[in-house]
Amino acid sequence: MTKSRGRDGRGSHLRLVGSSPEPTPQPPAGVTDVDTTPSAAVLETLQETLLLDLAAAPSALHPVIAEASVARSAALLADQLWPAGRPDEIGEVERFFWADAARVLGERRDPDSFVLLTSLARTVGPAGRLPLQRAHLSRARTQLGVPEWVSRIAGFRLTSAVVSEDVTGDGLSVVLDYDDDEYGHTLVVFVDNNVGAIVKDVFVGPPVDRVVEAYQRGGRVTVRSIRPAAAAGIILQALGETGDHDDPPVTEDFEFFSGLLVNRLTQLPERPIRPPIRAMLSPRHRQELVDEFLASEFGAGLPEDAPDIARLWVDHALDRTVGGPMRVSAVLVELFLASWLPRKVLADSTYFGAVPRVVKAWLEFAGDRTHLDLDAIAEATDAVDVWTPALEAAALDEPMGPRSGERVFLDETGTDLEEAYRSLAGLGSPPKPDLTGLDKNQSATVSVLAPHAWLLAGETLGLDFAEEAFVIAERLVRDAPDLLTKARLSTWPRAIVWHLAHRHRLVGPGEQLTPLTLAADLASSAPTLRKTAKLLTDTLVLPR
Repeated sequence: MTKSRGRDGRGSHLRLVGSSPEPTPQPPAGVTDVDTTPSAAVLETLQETLLLDLAAAPSALHPVIAEASVARSAALLADQLWPAGRPDEIGEVERFFWADAARVLGERRDPDSFVLLTSLARTVGPAGRLPLQRAHLSRARTQLGVPEWVSRIAGFRLTSAVVSEDVTGDGLSVVLDYDDDEYGHTLVVFVDNNVGAIVKDVFVGPPVDRVVEAYQRGGRVTVRSIRPAAAAGIILQALGETGDHDDPPVTEDFEFFSGLLVNRLTQLPERPIRPPIRAMLSPRHRQELVDEFLASEFGAGLPEDAPDIARLWVDHALDRTVGGPMRVSAVLVELFLASWLPRKVLADSTYFGAVPRVVKAWLEFAGDRTHLDLDAIAEATDAVDVWTPALEAAALDEPMGPRSGERVFLDETGTDLEEAYRSLAGLGSPPKPDLTGLDKNQSATVSVLAPHAWLLAGETLGLDFAEEAFVIAERLVRDAPDLLTKARLSTWPRAIVWHLAHRHRLVGPGEQLTPLTLAADLASSAPTLRKTAKLLTDTLVLPR
């Protein structure tokens, strides 16, 4: 596969082995027929877009590009022109638009509008298919000057499917092979396991035998043939994950070809086969896996924090990626060391200093259990050295607890705080704590403690209490840092909310909250919260 270019002239979606785009000509002049209906104005935009996309593509690809361009435009129209309302209302608007579009295009005689009409008639869904097909048949009897390739738009037949999986488990490519008399091609769909198994890329490739040859030449992949219905199931499930992502990191080629991909998959004669549900390890099985690692030859002589670090690796691999903790991947190492662990764990250099050694041992353990090539294991262990500085930069200067090497995981069950902020309408982003006069240890502590107290109070008690919780958390770190060692760091935000709920008389007879329900909302026990809140009020002399 050749790498995608930036689309100055919309050429990035062409990725053919050994192909080179033809010189980009200027697109032909647009249609000059005058029509005042809303459909006419929209059709002018669709035709201009189609001509630009075709101008950037090799002539052999014109049938595929025409299908993709119109499928993308139709999807955008669906989002913009009929996005809301009851289903019957949506259908009425859609049917009226396509009927009018068929009338406008049916009255024209220029070849460019016939290309657009052909593409629409073979791409648009049931709401517009009949009037567009009628207009197309009417024009086809007398239309002159149409290129031969127009007859092959959306006429490709799916003949086979192949899945190529990276041995590191970072992702897989589903290759759909399409054949026709003139030009066979593939649609290659890349699913990224490191970003929740979303479809990250879709592009056109050469015939499947050349694709398989390119994968095998690159090595470190497994290639297998599957039924087209099973391939469709894998892709549709991954597209669903992409749709659920707030801001999926997809390529420009995905944006261009995803409409064509969905159209082709939904027109398969066979119902897509849903892939098996991915099994999730229970906490007990996760710990058994860690115990197996520690009991193996790879766990010998590791630091005392090894069980904790290994469990964090397992949890991250299972909860944040797809493929499981036995994946030996340089990308997974980067995500764990450079992104997830520094954001989730507050620790000193002693704890973080043990992480690289434990992760390397785990990678060797996993590689041995999965019979992975030594080169792949070495690549992943080398990545540990590359990303270790990210941990060193995040380490606290001083121990944060009674012993060196202690870590605090802010909330083992919660999602990332930034995601939680966005989920609370009206709460917005938390204020920034005042770090003046604080050392690095205190600055790091207040930077996670105060926003968490702010979020927890706003979510549990209401927006009016978020700021007060933030202020109390700041005072706790600044005025009573020694008090932090008397409870887990994640308990203090809960104790602050417990204190505020009782101070403002939100708990008790006639109120919505009881001590038991509040403790359940805070994922803690009432005795623990009561004891910790008393420490808080006695030390900071807070009003009761």
